[in-house]
Amino acid sequence: MEEQLADLGKFDEEFSNFMHRVTEVGGIVKKLASHDPEVQKIGDEEAKKYLCEKKSFDNINEDVTLKVSSDKTVLNRKAFLSSGNSNEMSKESFMEEISKDAEKRYQDRLVRIEKMETLKKQANLAFKREEYERALVLYTKAIGHIKDSPLLYNNRALTYIKLGCLEKAKDDLQDWALRLNENCLKSWLLLAKVNFLNKDMDAFEKCISEAKNRNPKDIIFIEDYVDTIKNPFEESSHSI
Repeated sequence: MEEQLADLGKFDEEFSNFMHRVTEVGGIVKKLASHDPEVQKIGDEEAKKYLCEKKSFDNINEDVTLKVSSDKTVLNRKAFLSSGNSNEMSKESFMEEISKDAEKRYQDRLVRIEKMETLKKQANLAFKREEYERALVLYTKAIGHIKDSPLLYNNRALTYIKLGCLEKAKDDLQDWALRLNENCLKSWLLLAKVNFLNKDMDAFEKCISEAKNRNPKDIIFIEDYVDTIKNPFEESSHSI
């Protein structure tokens, strides 16, 4: 539920950006609908530039953008010009078209969140049963639906640790979880554990330092966790 609420909050931010774009596009539409040929020409050039920028952004790979919430709205030229005549496309028609697209993307994301939650619950259960290979497969499928959840990368990293795949765990933590949330305590502590198991004590100490600096209210918890890493017994209270 917390993950779903976070995603809904992210949609609110995207919607605010969407409304900003509506205002921007409204200005372009107004110029295109002008009876002044020169103003229409300026609007046409702005429309071409806008469409070019959108196309370039949409080609960015979602796996690489990380924190960037990729806007998959596809705006084609008919959004500005209808049947080759700029005066035939009203601002209301244009706004209706892109509003439908925004609603569709929102509903699609809700469906993906629901599928992710189901897979995550199954993965957590498999992990608790020490069925780590199955948990790994399920976490990976969950990430396939929602690629911007630090929690999923943290859980998969912990599963990789249990399987002895330390470099893969490190990749999930450094390249994904901490890029999505650089202050995440669990990510820093798991990365510290990976470095400790790799006998990289400098990196281990750096992670612990980062965890404390970014989470000063959790110093005692962090120190307790460090003790569990350095002592040869399971850190059961820190499992998923």
